Amino acid sequence: MNHTYAEETSSVGLKLDTDKAFFPDIESNSGHEEQEVGSAPQRQRRRHSTIFGWLPRVNIGFFSRDPRHHVPHLIAPIRPLLLRSSFFLLPSFLQSRIRRRRPFCSTLPENQKKKDKERHDEEPRTLSPTAYLDGMRGIAAFSVFLCHYFYTCFVIAEGWGSGGSNYHFLKLPIIRLFYSGPPMVCIFFVISGYAISLKPLKLIHSASCSSGSSATAHADERNYSKLLETLSSLVFRRGLRLFLPPAISTFLIVLLLRLGVYEWNREFASDENFLRNVQEIHYERFESATEQFVDWTYAMLNFVHLWDWDAFAGSTGIDVHLWTIPVEFRASMVLFLTILGTARLNRGIRRGFVLGWCGFAFLWERWEMCLFWMGMVLAESDVIREMRARGEQEERVQGGFAERNGGRGGVLPVVEPVLARTGDVMPQQRRHPQRHPQETTARGPDISSNMTIVGSGDETSHESHQPPTPSPPTTAAAGRPLPAGITLFPTVILVVSLYLLSQPDIYSHLTPGWITLTSLIPHWWTEHYRFYQSIGAVLFVYSVSRYPSSSDSPSGSSSHPLSVAGSCSPNTGPTTAVPIFSSILNPKTLFESSIARHLGKTSYAIYLVHGPVLHTLGYTVMKFTWTRVTGTETDKQYVTGFVLASLAVVPLVIWVADVFWRGVDEPVVRLARRLEERVVVGIGE
Repeated sequence: MNHTYAEETSSVGLKLDTDKAFFPDIESNSGHEEQEVGSAPQRQRRRHSTIFGWLPRVNIGFFSRDPRHHVPHLIAPIRPLLLRSSFFLLPSFLQSRIRRRRPFCSTLPENQKKKDKERHDEEPRTLSPTAYLDGMRGIAAFSVFLCHYFYTCFVIAEGWGSGGSNYHFLKLPIIRLFYSGPPMVCIFFVISGYAISLKPLKLIHSASCSSGSSATAHADERNYSKLLETLSSLVFRRGLRLFLPPAISTFLIVLLLRLGVYEWNREFASDENFLRNVQEIHYERFESATEQFVDWTYAMLNFVHLWDWDAFAGSTGIDVHLWTIPVEFRASMVLFLTILGTARLNRGIRRGFVLGWCGFAFLWERWEMCLFWMGMVLAESDVIREMRARGEQEERVQGGFAERNGGRGGVLPVVEPVLARTGDVMPQQRRHPQRHPQETTARGPDISSNMTIVGSGDETSHESHQPPTPSPPTTAAAGRPLPAGITLFPTVILVVSLYLLSQPDIYSHLTPGWITLTSLIPHWWTEHYRFYQSIGAVLFVYSVSRYPSSSDSPSGSSSHPLSVAGSCSPNTGPTTAVPIFSSILNPKTLFESSIARHLGKTSYAIYLVHGPVLHTLGYTVMKFTWTRVTGTETDKQYVTGFVLASLAVVPLVIWVADVFWRGVDEPVVRLARRLEERVVVGIGE
């Protein structure tokens, strides 16, 4: 049968089919036998309108369906693999959009199709109470990448006005945080301490609340048994979670080096005409592959550095940015020991011990350990407030039932205004307020169940399919609106914390606004810039946690703490609060945005891959813009070339991190859990 094909042949021999196609169509049919091509009207009816609909179909050997083509017979066996690999390389946010359009038409195996269908059906509806920490971690990781990108070309460590110069507005306090790496590391450590201690602390407080009665002795024992199980799991998986992804990323660097990719920019990496500030170590290429892999092996053995507290002892020339990972491992092990040692103490005594250790560590310049312990303190504060809010909510529910049974009114007019004033529950929760205390007992700690933190050991979704539990950041524990004077408190603390985080890395004693503060730093502190940055990191995480979440208000939109609380009547319910400032000023809204949360999911990958991406693709793009487009003769040309290169370098880092997250980071988490399931035994076995 003769068929008419509307095709054009390019100068390089590629056939451009004017019939439009989009990727899921190709993917869905790639595993089938070659089918008879219909007439032009039939092909027209098979068109679909998607985001890929405007692209012409390129009939080359890998993807052509034309039976007359000479290559498909050779490629056909591996074409499904090539298509799946191509689809995998798409950013995850594009994949999700495509799957929503045609979620299950793919060449994936049936079990993978089932997983995709379940993922599609279980799209998250609400944010977890700790989703903002995910976003905070993601933005911090992005700032670390920008720091390592900017400091190769510009002096960014000095503060505004230091030494009688440096008067660019980008060096002003708070503004400079956008590209400052050291304060972001401090924020990382506070969040990590919070994340890995939150679930154990919930179990500790559950056991403490259930003790003191013979009827609840078994529940008390079960809670402490669960605590031991949780700590054992966290300790077991911590090493794999932290060290296996860097081992893979550095191994990939070695492969790129042996393939000659690093040699593209060997001269550029040390050329002061282009990189005018910092020239990072460009990993050396050995004469033989054996020597190269032996060097990588020794570097990884040194990287798993457990034997002293030198901050940079585990640093490796393969990727100089990874020094924080051994530090985090050591600090997390000490934190687990702290939780275990204080588990049966009174909470006031436990908090006193931990705060005392924080002060002791700070005096000895162990700022990283101080930040982890302060993360534990902040986590316990949130646990206590949550338990108080739940207990008082349960009392009000019981009081409502008592009033109803006494004939003085129904339960809803009593409970509804109280829950509405807290601003911490969704509308569907108000219809069943009595459900939450029971669910809390059954499910255990749910404030941490959906938290995703770098290296926390519990990499789960940062969003919740359940209605969010009442979070107490911006309301009094009893459900009453906070007085106006108290609502100013988180904003004042936030501004102070941002200023302290902006401490210059060098020459702070010569920087206006920091001369007096620097003189107060103890003389034995060698890293002056860590002093106020550490304090600022703790205050920053604390202040942001006191702002309302975007899921706190019934409308689903967040409100600023500087607002006039609406009146609430038992008959009419709550009225809308009148904000003094726009909700855009709420920092928690920023950290709960979809962009921030995506950066949070990929933050560990961003941290691991931004170095090799900069040394390969990044330097290539920068060299091209300066040598072929703008030049470097004047400062204007130099900056223009840098900005143009950034338009490609930044998306490249985000894309490679997304692929690494799905291809390495998530599988490592699953591997650690499966390994634990295989080797762990129950108590008494």
